[in-house]
Amino acid sequence: MVQTRYQAQFNKNGKTRSTLKSVRRSPRRAKRIDKENENVEPTSDDLPLLNICRSRETSAELSYKIENLVEQLDDGECSTLDALMARWPSMHARLKGMKPHLPKKTDSRPTLVLDLDETLLHTYRGQREAPLDPDYVVYAEDKRSVLTAGILRPGVTEFLIWASGTFEVVVWTAGDDDYASMVRSVLDPENKLITHILTRRTCIRMRSRATNEVMYIKDLCALGRDLSRTFLVDNSPHVATLNLSNLIPIEAYQGDSSDKELEQLRRFLESKLVRLTDRQNDLRIMLHRQFDLKRKLRERIDLWKNTQAERKRMGT
Repeated sequence: MVQTRYQAQFNKNGKTRSTLKSVRRSPRRAKRIDKENENVEPTSDDLPLLNICRSRETSAELSYKIENLVEQLDDGECSTLDALMARWPSMHARLKGMKPHLPKKTDSRPTLVLDLDETLLHTYRGQREAPLDPDYVVYAEDKRSVLTAGILRPGVTEFLIWASGTFEVVVWTAGDDDYASMVRSVLDPENKLITHILTRRTCIRMRSRATNEVMYIKDLCALGRDLSRTFLVDNSPHVATLNLSNLIPIEAYQGDSSDKELEQLRRFLESKLVRLTDRQNDLRIMLHRQFDLKRKLRERIDLWKNTQAERKRMGT
């Protein structure tokens, strides 16, 4: 029987860290923020719901990172994306008559779908590369051998506490049920932050022609949610090929203790919060204007196809 040991997110009494830490501001920081906003006059169409950050630097940073993400796609990823884009109509047709993966909503909050591995945490599969002070460990039946160990992304608890107050939080992983259940116990031991969790059973399986690996695709259409108010945060663009207009890419987390991606993601979401909570706004239009991800990916794939054709012509 697999046993787990959880660290880092609990104090000695087994309780989660205080949520006050995530919202408390020092007098100096509060004074600086008030000074920056003293000349801003809110309009009736743009009333702040929280301490909304309107920094253009955050959007510029995300746009720059997305440019890098698209440029760094390798041949295998380009091949997979090209195949998925070509097949999406037939894949989408499977959803007809299918029961939604999620139960009917009981409130009007937007839906935030979060990837798990490399987005909220990093799991080390081999003992040699396991961290010295892991946040969670999975032991074998002998209770000594370590099967897997991992660390949480910096700020993940604070991010989930904040997000759960504004969004319907759905964690969707390509991992199996047992793994998802174990990690949820680490991220949300009191079952108050994550509304739903989905696993690979709800993903679309597809084998990559380039690498022959099985790819797991997440189709937001199968959730039974209003797509104008649903979006996915994931470090792998191919998983959202069927819903690129709903994707907010994030850099993969590999264990860097100085990582600040979730902090930047929160600032970005806060800057769009008024629009996200307004039923008259379609967030897909907003994300399209911000990232134009579908066009950039198509251009990157076309460049890859032209390169492959040139190599074939040259006999290399």
